[in-house]
Amino acid sequence: MAKRVIGESVRRVDALGKVTGTTLYPGDLQRPDQAHMKILFAGRPHAIVRRVDTAEAQSLPGVLGVFTAKDVPVNEYGLVMPDQPVLCGPGS
Repeated sequence: MAKRVIGESVRRVDALGKVTGTTLYPGDLQRPDQAHMKILFAGRPHAIVRRVDTAEAQSLPGVLGVFTAKDVPVNEYGLVMPDQPVLCGPGS
């Protein structure tokens, strides 16, 4: 049996926790041995990226991985049509 909600007020299950500040958001979570991610922006919005050299980043202590457009097979997003690349450069 389907719920009828059109025209009705529906209480969100997380509403009380959000308005009282007790609900944890993903950014609030801290776990032991948690990995963190950093995104490096090109700094040139209309440039053509011909090469990405990740050697220096990969050699830093504690780095678990460095990802570029070549490493991400599904690299587009969009509200209506997935036509905006997340990562740019060779391989996108």
